[in-house]
Amino acid sequence: MNGERSDSSDTQERLYKMLEKLQMLARDIPAKFQQRLPYDLLSSLAHCLLDNTTFEIMQELAELQHMTEKILHKRHAQMLNKHKTEKDSLLKCHKEELTAAERQGKAHVLSRLPRLHQEQLTELTTRHSQEITNTHLFIQNVLDQKVAEQQSTLQQAGVPGFHVTSNPMELKVQMYIMGFIMKIGGIKFPH
Repeated sequence: MNGERSDSSDTQERLYKMLEKLQMLARDIPAKFQQRLPYDLLSSLAHCLLDNTTFEIMQELAELQHMTEKILHKRHAQMLNKHKTEKDSLLKCHKEELTAAERQGKAHVLSRLPRLHQEQLTELTTRHSQEITNTHLFIQNVLDQKVAEQQSTLQQAGVPGFHVTSNPMELKVQMYIMGFIMKIGGIKFPH
């Protein structure tokens, strides 16, 4: 019986300390977000954090986020590299065409090449711009989906303050809550 009381008082002490840490972290954020983190939410969060499960979930989510961002960055870099290669190849081809026309003394061809080359370069630049836009939209969609998955995972795990939303204010509050969990749990973002 005495052991149960000791465990209960230890748990209660840990809960108070966890709540105190959360309240200190909440005081450091802008007031408009503090209003969205009432005592009840922080208290429920403190209770949730007594179990290491939430910290483990956050660690997994951070690692998945990092892997996703790495893959997306690589895809973006590959696209930019492909664009540079295509442009360099086109400019080299243009130079070779000009040189060949000069060597062969084809003044009529030489006079039309700059306009033709400019059209080709404009067409390539337009295509590249569209590919960049499409890639950025793809990346944004993947990241939005990742956020929704994270929100759903944390909601299913019973972490207070989490539900699937695209509301910027709610997203920012959720980001603060995630930051609190990561700070308290000593979770580092992968490099």
